[in-house]
Amino acid sequence: MSMTGARVAVVPGGRAVPLTFTNRQEYVNRTIYYRLHQMDRQVAAVREGMAWIIPVPLLSLMTSTHLEQLVCGLPHISVATLKKVVRYREVDEHDPLIVWLWAILESFSPCERVLFVRFVSGRSRLPANLADLSQRFQVMRVDRPVDTLPTAQTCFFQLRLPPYSNQEVMAERLRYAINNCRSIDMDIVSQESRS
Repeated sequence: MSMTGARVAVVPGGRAVPLTFTNRQEYVNRTIYYRLHQMDRQVAAVREGMAWIIPVPLLSLMTSTHLEQLVCGLPHISVATLKKVVRYREVDEHDPLIVWLWAILESFSPCERVLFVRFVSGRSRLPANLADLSQRFQVMRVDRPVDTLPTAQTCFFQLRLPPYSNQEVMAERLRYAINNCRSIDMDIVSQESRS
């Protein structure tokens, strides 16, 4: 069977040749060869596409993990990294909202941090090189009723926080927002109308 589920003859004659104890090794060798090479065209196309971006000889200098980080970004969201790229608006770093925010993010699981970054930026990873960030992470206080849902503007990598009565309420509202607003644009609008 090929990767698409189609039956493929790996030995000449295919179905007409019975598999026996004596020819089993040839069958195994040809099956392995087929499996290893059934995607050669696709791999060549990916290689050609990558060669437009980075010279192929340089790829041999990188590990697969390093290349993945360069292309996709960091697999884990670090609160320390977010703190390095944050900019505050209408609030300062000593405000209880900000202190609570960082404590909440520290308490988040790795999956929740990914959802948080996706909520505020539309991306699930941060670039491996922070210089590649097109915008700084913005946290801004908004004048809305106490304990309403936070909102985000993914185009601006911005989190908008209304006032909260305590850290637990803020954590609950933030968790609700990141778990129920997984796509950008329309969810943000509907979220704002519910709060």
